[in-house]
Amino acid sequence: MSTPGTTRGTGTARSGGSPLALGIAFLTLLLIGTDLFLVSPLLPAIAAAHGVSTGAAGTSVTAFSAAYVVGAPLGGALADRVGRRGVLVVGLTGFALANVLTGLPLGFAVLLVARVLAGLFAAGVTPSLLALVGQSAPPARRGVWLSTAMAGFLVSLTTGAPTGTAVAAALGWEAAFLGLGVLTLVLAVVNRFTWPRGAGAVAAAPGARKLPLTTKLRAASVTGTWAFAVYSFYTYLGAGLADVAGFTTGTTALALVVYGLGAVAGSLSGGTLADRHGAGRVVATSLLVLGVVLLVVDALLGAPAWLLIACLGLFALLAYPCLPAYQSRLVATFPAESGSVLAWNSSFMYLGTSLGSAVGGLLLSAGFRWIPIAGAVAAALGVVVHHRWSLPGRPVEVAA
Repeated sequence: MSTPGTTRGTGTARSGGSPLALGIAFLTLLLIGTDLFLVSPLLPAIAAAHGVSTGAAGTSVTAFSAAYVVGAPLGGALADRVGRRGVLVVGLTGFALANVLTGLPLGFAVLLVARVLAGLFAAGVTPSLLALVGQSAPPARRGVWLSTAMAGFLVSLTTGAPTGTAVAAALGWEAAFLGLGVLTLVLAVVNRFTWPRGAGAVAAAPGARKLPLTTKLRAASVTGTWAFAVYSFYTYLGAGLADVAGFTTGTTALALVVYGLGAVAGSLSGGTLADRHGAGRVVATSLLVLGVVLLVVDALLGAPAWLLIACLGLFALLAYPCLPAYQSRLVATFPAESGSVLAWNSSFMYLGTSLGSAVGGLLLSAGFRWIPIAGAVAAALGVVVHHRWSLPGRPVEVAA
């Protein structure tokens, strides 16, 4: 059986696996995340510029997400077949041009097309890059490498998006997208020379067969339940803190900052814990504990602000190790088709987030307190799915 560092069934040998490559991966996902989180606060300005309602402008977010969900499995499969570096560079180039198109005054219809293109190209970037990181990492530190790369995405929530919003306030919302386009184009060139030629191209193991779609869907289901549990709660957290806990705007902002810091710290720690204690154990523990802490948060909504804020930070710290740890396990379990499996994993994260937001919105009409309970149930379901159904017992050698 081949290992993730060999050409048989896993692509090229581990080369380019340097701290510099890891830093480039971090910055790349930072820009992808900044684009995703930047649109929502700019919707009023976009709506005013194009003469549409804010709700209509919001369809640009839906267009991006839908394109990503549809495009990610296709991009991941293509990356496994023709090489992950090539798909990564093409994806970044297209993503850069789509952002430039978003910022040009060509009408709202063109903007929607640009957001669809941005989602499609981003769908090729994220799984290709994560597969490259997982393939290039030293096996004993794969979890740390993947969690560091993913931290770029999470950091964008607390630093990248506010920075982009500040640029938009000073120079106009168009400048924010044009700037993202230029920076992404620079990173496309940098990634082109960071990863070796043919990096990620997969060679078939003798007698191996293509991984069934049902196996990929089962593998991605854990991330879907995790995303539902976390984002059904996070999406309406601001409303819950204001309406139920009685937080002021400033206190709510502080709570969200503490949550964001906890999420980044949790994501970074997830890789270290996975490498030290085993990815499966970290995933199961994180899902179980985040469900318990959601119930604690629900019980503390009437508690002093400092206690509730501390609990929110603890929740994020304990919830976010799950994602990088599980990605590490996916790369180890499906070395030959890690790009495709990680792509489906990304799609399920978006699906879980969207479904969680929708269910949370329905529950909000009955009271915010029901949302943490629903999240806790989803987390418990995730533990069962992970333990009993999601993954085979050992690495799978397949042809792309």
